[in-house]
Amino acid sequence: MLTSIYKDYVQKSRVFLYPVLGIQRGNSIVPIETYVSWENNVSMFGMEFICLYHLRKDDEFKSFEEIKLLGNPFFSKKIEIEAEENKAAYIFNLSTMGKDYDCFITGKYSKMSFEHKRRIREFYGHKSANYDYIDSYLSPEKYYETYARLLGQPVAVLKEVGELCSAPDLEKETLFAEIKNNLQIPDKTS
Repeated sequence: MLTSIYKDYVQKSRVFLYPVLGIQRGNSIVPIETYVSWENNVSMFGMEFICLYHLRKDDEFKSFEEIKLLGNPFFSKKIEIEAEENKAAYIFNLSTMGKDYDCFITGKYSKMSFEHKRRIREFYGHKSANYDYIDSYLSPEKYYETYARLLGQPVAVLKEVGELCSAPDLEKETLFAEIKNNLQIPDKTS
Protein backbone atom coordinates (compact mmCIF):
# COMPACT_ATOMS: atom_id res chain seq x y z
CA MET A 1 0.00 0.00 0.00
CA LEU A 2 1.29 3.44 -0.90
CA THR A 3 1.94 5.74 2.05
CA SER A 4 4.09 8.36 0.33
CA ILE A 5 5.09 9.58 -3.12
CA TYR A 6 8.57 9.88 -4.61
CA LYS A 7 9.59 13.53 -4.67
CA ASP A 8 13.03 13.15 -6.26
CA TYR A 9 13.64 12.32 -9.89
CA VAL A 10 13.76 8.60 -10.64
CA GLN A 11 15.64 7.55 -13.79
CA LYS A 12 12.65 6.65 -15.94
CA SER A 13 14.60 4.59 -18.48
CA ARG A 14 15.75 2.32 -15.66
CA VAL A 15 12.16 1.83 -14.48
CA PHE A 16 10.33 1.50 -17.80
CA LEU A 17 12.91 0.23 -20.33
CA TYR A 18 15.52 -1.83 -18.48
CA PRO A 19 12.99 -4.58 -17.55
CA VAL A 20 12.39 -5.45 -21.22
CA LEU A 21 16.00 -6.62 -21.57
CA GLY A 22 15.09 -9.76 -19.62
CA ILE A 23 17.82 -9.31 -17.02
CA GLN A 24 16.47 -10.46 -13.70
CA ARG A 25 16.42 -8.29 -10.62
CA GLY A 26 18.59 -9.27 -7.72
CA ASN A 27 21.59 -9.80 -9.95
CA SER A 28 24.82 -8.51 -8.38
CA ILE A 29 25.73 -6.81 -11.66
CA VAL A 30 23.65 -3.72 -12.30
CA PRO A 31 24.15 -0.74 -14.57
CA ILE A 32 25.71 2.41 -13.14
CA GLU A 33 22.90 4.23 -14.92
CA THR A 34 20.65 3.99 -17.98
CA TYR A 35 19.88 6.51 -20.71
CA VAL A 36 17.91 7.01 -23.94
CA SER A 37 20.38 9.31 -25.65
CA TRP A 38 24.10 10.09 -25.72
CA GLU A 39 25.18 13.63 -26.45
CA ASN A 40 26.47 13.82 -30.06
CA ASN A 41 26.28 10.02 -30.48
CA VAL A 42 22.80 8.55 -29.93
CA SER A 43 19.49 10.33 -30.45
CA MET A 44 16.47 9.45 -28.34
CA PHE A 45 14.51 9.30 -31.58
CA GLY A 46 16.59 6.31 -32.72
CA MET A 47 14.75 4.15 -30.17
CA GLU A 48 17.94 3.02 -28.52
CA PHE A 49 18.52 2.32 -24.86
CA ILE A 50 21.91 2.70 -23.18
CA CYS A 51 23.17 0.89 -20.08
CA LEU A 52 26.43 2.13 -18.59
CA TYR A 53 28.44 -0.52 -16.75
CA HIS A 54 31.78 -0.71 -14.96
CA LEU A 55 33.99 -3.09 -16.92
CA ARG A 56 35.25 -5.87 -14.72
CA LYS A 57 37.69 -8.65 -15.45
CA ASP A 58 36.20 -11.30 -13.15
CA ASP A 59 34.45 -14.42 -14.43
CA GLU A 60 31.05 -13.35 -13.08
CA PHE A 61 31.05 -10.17 -15.15
CA LYS A 62 32.51 -11.86 -18.24
CA SER A 63 29.71 -14.44 -18.17
CA PHE A 64 27.06 -11.79 -17.51
CA GLU A 65 28.39 -9.65 -20.36
CA GLU A 66 28.49 -12.56 -22.81
CA ILE A 67 25.02 -13.89 -22.02
CA LYS A 68 22.91 -10.95 -20.80
CA LEU A 69 24.46 -8.02 -22.65
CA LEU A 70 26.22 -9.10 -25.86
CA GLY A 71 23.87 -12.07 -26.24
CA ASN A 72 20.74 -10.01 -25.63
CA PRO A 73 18.32 -10.04 -28.61
CA PHE A 74 18.15 -6.21 -28.42
CA PHE A 75 21.93 -5.71 -28.26
CA SER A 76 23.32 -3.35 -30.88
CA LYS A 77 26.83 -2.24 -29.83
CA LYS A 78 29.29 -1.77 -27.02
CA ILE A 79 31.32 1.40 -26.76
CA GLU A 80 34.01 2.03 -24.17
CA ILE A 81 34.08 5.55 -22.79
CA GLU A 82 36.83 7.84 -21.60
CA ALA A 83 36.80 7.87 -17.84
CA GLU A 84 39.03 7.43 -14.85
CA GLU A 85 37.57 3.96 -14.40
CA ASN A 86 36.87 1.45 -17.16
CA LYS A 87 33.29 1.90 -18.26
CA ALA A 88 31.32 0.89 -21.32
CA ALA A 89 27.98 1.81 -22.78
CA TYR A 90 25.95 -1.15 -24.03
CA ILE A 91 23.41 0.04 -26.56
CA PHE A 92 20.19 -1.83 -27.25
CA ASN A 93 17.88 -1.24 -30.20
CA LEU A 94 14.24 -1.09 -29.08
CA SER A 95 12.74 -0.19 -32.46
CA THR A 96 10.63 -3.38 -32.46
CA MET A 97 8.68 -1.89 -29.56
CA GLY A 98 8.15 1.51 -31.17
CA LYS A 99 4.75 2.29 -29.64
CA ASP A 100 5.96 1.48 -26.13
CA TYR A 101 9.13 3.51 -26.64
CA ASP A 102 7.05 6.48 -27.85
CA CYS A 103 4.80 6.13 -24.80
CA PHE A 104 7.92 6.17 -22.63
CA ILE A 105 9.37 9.32 -24.26
CA THR A 106 6.07 11.18 -23.89
CA GLY A 107 5.46 9.97 -20.32
CA LYS A 108 2.31 8.02 -21.23
CA TYR A 109 3.27 4.93 -19.23
CA SER A 110 -0.33 3.80 -18.77
CA LYS A 111 -0.68 3.62 -22.57
CA MET A 112 2.11 1.07 -22.97
CA SER A 113 1.14 -2.33 -24.35
CA PHE A 114 -0.06 -5.09 -22.07
CA GLU A 115 3.07 -7.13 -22.86
CA HIS A 116 5.42 -4.27 -22.00
CA LYS A 117 3.59 -3.63 -18.72
CA ARG A 118 3.71 -7.36 -17.92
CA ARG A 119 7.48 -7.42 -18.34
CA ILE A 120 7.88 -4.42 -16.04
CA ARG A 121 5.61 -5.91 -13.38
CA GLU A 122 7.38 -9.27 -13.54
CA PHE A 123 10.75 -7.56 -13.25
CA TYR A 124 9.76 -5.82 -10.02
CA GLY A 125 7.64 -8.67 -8.67
CA HIS A 126 4.65 -8.45 -6.33
CA LYS A 127 6.84 -8.69 -3.23
CA SER A 128 9.05 -5.73 -4.17
CA ALA A 129 8.83 -2.62 -2.00
CA ASN A 130 8.45 -0.63 -5.23
CA TYR A 131 5.74 -2.75 -6.82
CA ASP A 132 2.81 -0.52 -5.81
CA TYR A 133 4.58 2.53 -7.20
CA ILE A 134 5.30 0.76 -10.47
CA ASP A 135 1.73 -0.55 -10.69
CA SER A 136 0.37 2.95 -10.03
CA TYR A 137 2.38 4.30 -12.97
CA LEU A 138 1.15 1.56 -15.30
CA SER A 139 -2.49 1.47 -14.09
CA PRO A 140 -3.16 4.92 -12.58
CA GLU A 141 -6.93 4.51 -12.56
CA LYS A 142 -6.61 2.12 -9.58
CA TYR A 143 -4.65 4.71 -7.57
CA TYR A 144 -6.27 8.11 -8.18
CA GLU A 145 -7.95 8.13 -4.76
CA THR A 146 -4.72 7.24 -2.96
CA TYR A 147 -2.66 9.85 -4.81
CA ALA A 148 -5.39 12.48 -4.31
CA ARG A 149 -5.20 11.88 -0.55
CA LEU A 150 -1.39 11.91 -0.48
CA LEU A 151 -1.13 15.02 -2.66
CA GLY A 152 -4.10 16.87 -1.21
CA GLN A 153 -5.58 17.23 -4.70
CA PRO A 154 -9.06 16.49 -6.02
CA VAL A 155 -9.39 13.13 -7.79
CA ALA A 156 -10.77 14.97 -10.84
CA VAL A 157 -7.45 16.80 -11.30
CA LEU A 158 -5.51 13.52 -11.30
CA LYS A 159 -7.96 11.93 -13.71
CA GLU A 160 -7.55 14.89 -16.04
CA VAL A 161 -3.75 14.61 -15.97
CA GLY A 162 -4.06 10.84 -16.39
CA GLU A 163 -0.54 9.77 -15.49
CA LEU A 164 0.79 9.47 -11.94
CA CYS A 165 4.46 9.58 -12.90
CA SER A 166 6.16 12.52 -14.58
CA ALA A 167 7.53 12.26 -18.09
CA PRO A 168 11.25 11.54 -18.39
CA ASP A 169 13.61 14.48 -17.93
CA LEU A 170 15.41 14.08 -21.23
CA GLU A 171 18.52 15.90 -20.03
CA LYS A 172 18.86 13.49 -17.10
CA GLU A 173 18.21 10.64 -19.54
CA THR A 174 21.19 11.73 -21.67
CA LEU A 175 24.69 10.31 -21.26
CA PHE A 176 27.45 12.91 -21.32
CA ALA A 177 30.75 11.09 -21.92
CA GLU A 178 33.49 10.86 -24.52
CA ILE A 179 34.08 7.73 -26.58
CA LYS A 180 37.40 6.01 -25.95
CA ASN A 181 39.47 6.22 -29.16
CA ASN A 182 39.40 3.27 -31.57
CA LEU A 183 37.46 0.95 -29.28
CA GLN A 184 34.07 1.15 -30.90
CA ILE A 185 32.55 -2.25 -31.58
CA PRO A 186 30.39 -2.48 -34.72
CA ASP A 187 26.66 -3.08 -34.68
CA LYS A 188 25.60 -6.67 -34.05
CA THR A 189 23.97 -6.64 -37.48
CA SER A 190 27.21 -5.66 -39.27
